[in-house]
Amino acid sequence: MRKALDAIGLPILSVASGRVTGMVRDILCDACGRTLGVVIKEANWMHDGMYIPFQAIHSVGQDYLTVHDDSALTPLHMLRNLETISLVTGKYKLKGKTVVTDKGERLGTIEDVYFSMNWEKLVGYELSNGWITDLTEGRKRLAAKDGCIIGDETLIVPNSIRIQA
Repeated sequence: MRKALDAIGLPILSVASGRVTGMVRDILCDACGRTLGVVIKEANWMHDGMYIPFQAIHSVGQDYLTVHDDSALTPLHMLRNLETISLVTGKYKLKGKTVVTDKGERLGTIEDVYFSMNWEKLVGYELSNGWITDLTEGRKRLAAKDGCIIGDETLIVPNSIRIQA
């Protein structure tokens, strides 16, 4: 599994030109958790944001995310008809949300998310119960399953999902 925070902050390198074209700001997924791409510039009231579609990503390494060429940059408005999920930006950002079961049990707060080894799907969440618990017991993992509901402040999961140490 790969952590989103390991990719966020990486410079983006075009293998065709050798030029750094930006930095990974976030990872975008659709409602099913499939990776749509990486945000390189957030949208604001004056400018449309930019992202790189998943298909245009050549590789995600330790030090760089590489793309085939500079034409990979795409305006974020191309995704405006999709409900996108991300870790740290956008309407449906996950970091900081409290995870609660549908039976009302608090499981923790999302600190990071896990992706499959090839980055194509969101597969889990890393949960914290505060820094003291993180130090003494470590963070917990929760598998991403269908049936989760993303609220403004919470992620509601089916009671059948159990956390992993």
